[in-house]
Order: sequence, then C-alpha cells, then structure tokens
Amino acid sequence: MACDTEILVVGAGPTGLTVALQSRLLGAKVRIIDQRPEPRPWAPALAVQPRTMEILRGLGVSDALLERSLVDAELTVHVDGWSVEGRLHHLHLPATEFPFILFAPQPEVETVLRDRLRELGVDIEWGCRLNGLAQHGNRVESQVHLLDGTATRIVARYVAGCDGPDSLVRTLIGARFEGRDYRRAIVIGDADPTDDLESGTAHAFLGRTGIVFSFPLPSGGWRLIAPDMEAEGDLIKAVSRHAGGSVRLANVHQVKSIRPQHRLAGRYRVGRVFLAGDAAHVHSPAGAQGMNTGIQDAANLGWKLALAVRGAPDILLSSYEDERRLVARKVLRLTGIAHAFEISDALPFRIGRRWAAPPVAGLVLPRPRLVSLVARAVSGLDIAYRRGAVDDVAVLRRGFRPGSRLPDLPLRDGAPTHLHGLIDGAGFYLLEFDGQIDDDSREDISQDYEGVVTIKQIARSSLPPGTRTPSYVLVRPDGYIATAGDDPDAERALRYLARWVAPTTSREMLETGRTPDLP
Repeated sequence: MACDTEILVVGAGPTGLTVALQSRLLGAKVRIIDQRPEPRPWAPALAVQPRTMEILRGLGVSDALLERSLVDAELTVHVDGWSVEGRLHHLHLPATEFPFILFAPQPEVETVLRDRLRELGVDIEWGCRLNGLAQHGNRVESQVHLLDGTATRIVARYVAGCDGPDSLVRTLIGARFEGRDYRRAIVIGDADPTDDLESGTAHAFLGRTGIVFSFPLPSGGWRLIAPDMEAEGDLIKAVSRHAGGSVRLANVHQVKSIRPQHRLAGRYRVGRVFLAGDAAHVHSPAGAQGMNTGIQDAANLGWKLALAVRGAPDILLSSYEDERRLVARKVLRLTGIAHAFEISDALPFRIGRRWAAPPVAGLVLPRPRLVSLVARAVSGLDIAYRRGAVDDVAVLRRGFRPGSRLPDLPLRDGAPTHLHGLIDGAGFYLLEFDGQIDDDSREDISQDYEGVVTIKQIARSSLPPGTRTPSYVLVRPDGYIATAGDDPDAERALRYLARWVAPTTSREMLETGRTPDLP
C-alpha cells in the first residue's frame, strides 16, 4: 500500500508545528492535522526561554516572533507594601544571543510557525479528528474523521502525537500516563491595561495563600495567574487583595480555571508512533516550561524522523526517548518545587513566602548576576545529552562537549555576528576551525552526506580571544554537538555519521524527490 505522506503530525500546537517544520526543512513530506476547526485565539503559555529562541532561530522564525513580543521586561516582587525590582533582560547567560525571557503569547508562536510551514508548502488540515491507528510493517494507517462527518484514511511512514494532555495518540498506543493532579487549581485570565501597574514589568504579589502574578502582554494588557479562584470577580479581588488595594482591574477576560497535572508517559515511542510535548509530559506552569519543553522535544524528534525516512538506522529514532524523557523528569521536579512555593498553603511555604522571600528577593533581584543564576535554571541552556545520538567515546574539554548545545559565541568582523548564525535546522553542520581537515576527508563527507551535512570553515581569529576549540565540531540539526575532534581525517565525524545517519541516498532523493525505499 502506498504512503500518503512520510510523517503525519497529530496536533497543530507549538510542539506539532515544530516537529513538522524541523522535518520539512530536512526534506521530509509532512502532513499535520488538528481536530480544532481553526487556530486557537488564546492559550495560557506566555514566556519563551533563551534555548527555545535559539531553536526558533534555526527554524527561521525568531525575527518574526521578536516583532510580536515583549523583550525588555522588568520584574517587581511585592510583599505587604514592600517591593524590590530586578530585570529579565540583559542577563548573564552562557554564550547566547537571547539573554532574556521573552513574553510572547502562545498564539503568536503558533502563527509564526504556521507561516513558515506555509512558505515550505505545508498547510494545516483543520477539523481532522484522529479516530484510530494501526501499524503494519513499514507504515501507520490513521483513521481520521472530518468536520462534515466523513471519514478518511492517512497512511504514513511515521506518526508524531502532539495532541496535548488528553492525547488520543497516547491512548491508542497504550502508553501509560503516570502521575497525579495537583490538589489546588489556579485561575488564569487577561486584563486590559491599567495605570496601576508599571507597564513592561512582571509583578509577583506574595501573600499567605500563594503568589499572584501579573505578566505584561505585548498588547499592553496583563496575563493574571492566581491560586484557587474560579470567577472573574474573584480574580480581580485576588489581585487587589495581594496588592494591598493599590491595583484596580477591569475587563478581565479569557478566565480559565486549571488544575495542573504532574504526569509522564511511560513510553515516548511504540513502533512508528511517537509522543512529544504535553502528550508525553504535563506539569505545573510554574517556571514557564510547558511550551518550551514541547518545542525542544519537537526539535529533537523532527530531524530524526526526517533522517529515518531517508534511511538512517532505527537506533537514531530510539535515541529520542533516551534523550528527552530524562529532560522531562528533571522539568517535573523543577516545576513541582516551584509550584509548591507559589501555591501551597502548607505552613512551611506560607512562612517562606512571608518571611524568607523578602530578604532573598532583596538580595537577588538588584544583582543581575544572581538573577541570571535563577534564570539559567529555567532557560534550557544547560540541557545536555549524555546518552542517545551523541559521541559516546570521549568527552572533550574546551567548552565543546559532545551532547551539549553549541555555544553561541560572538564572531568578530562581519555577518553573522554569532556562531549560531552559521547553522540552521536543515541538517548537520561540520564546523572546521582554520581548515585543519584534509581534503580527502572533506570530500568524502560532502559526497556521502550530500544534502545532510554542510561544511563551514571558520577562522579561530574570528572567535573571542582565548577561545580554545578542537579542529572540528559536528553539530546536529537541533544545535547540539554530536562529536568533535582534532584528527585531520575527521574520523570521529565519519564514525558518528556512519553509526547514526548512515551514508545516505540523498543525491538520489534530491534527483527523484522521493525516498527510494518508500512502498
């Protein structure tokens, strides 16, 4: 039976859109369906972390998102009429062009991703509800119901389930979703602009029952988050009470009561079907990790699916769960701690908010380097893969460690201004410093991995003074270092590519426009 597409993505949120875009950039044929009749007008996620911005730059959408977002945000913490100020921009973060927390509503993130996909010839198929999955050898058959009640079938090589916490894909493949619901709910809503809150500043009001947040929206309004409130009037009262009556709000809309969950899928993969984003893990919004972790899942999965279609070994696909499930476990721990501090009414947390938080905030917020240490914990910049599709032989020093993200070092003289400007999500990059790879090895890589590996030569003199580099660094499509070495024959890079990617039929694919082994 012929396949209708190579990769079917279920769910057109940030995670699904990123999987589709990452795969499409590597030449895969992609379809993406969503049961909603149209794009969502509102969603709770708001903050975009630095590592996510690096990924979005590689996908070609970061500039468009910056135009729709708020960059230079400040932060003020309030307790009983006392307040202390800090900043969420120009942070001291490790080698990144995005040293800030970006405030970009989720619908804006989805819009720029959809627009980029449309440029690449992929449109979202709205009103398509998945109704069943069946795996048969080298394909997956999906039963889909349309809005008009008719049914159709989509046959794909692989399926990516990015359909949220209530994922039908996860149910259909029998993956457990272990965890619990949090006891206390939170309420989220948007308020119109008010002169009682300093614009461009995030506010945190600490009180006995929890913390009430007011985050700035690019529109000039406010995203409000409070514990245990269920109606618009209660949300307005909560902000006023925590602010000591100094803040008056009106026209609060999009009020949603949410009971956060703390769950992790037992498996991210069953055969040719994969889970990503909220379909694989859900947690409290504390720490602003949800949308970011989903996009980072997708950036890890998308290129692996695209290369598997091209003939890469199955072990490459298995590395997705090896790498990303461990990250999710850490995110669950981080958000669990943050959630307890923000919302728990247990005595230790009440005491902490009332007595410990003011002196700690007073110490940290006025000092950008200390704020940066806190921001670094949620930024995603320190995520590293020590298992999975990375070189597992030796760990190099010099700051270019296999499994770590490529440091986005500033470059001297000319464009681009940063190292990440030399790479994108459309394949592997072999960064060669001062031309130390011999000509034969360079030619072997260019020929055997045409369309998959791009070689870039970089002068060490263009890097910051004192930077120590190996002779070459092989960078994965998601911006992480696959391997690095000093050998002039690039033996490490060749060994890595042979194991994880396999000498490709990319030239034949480029000529014919289809994968040779597609049924």
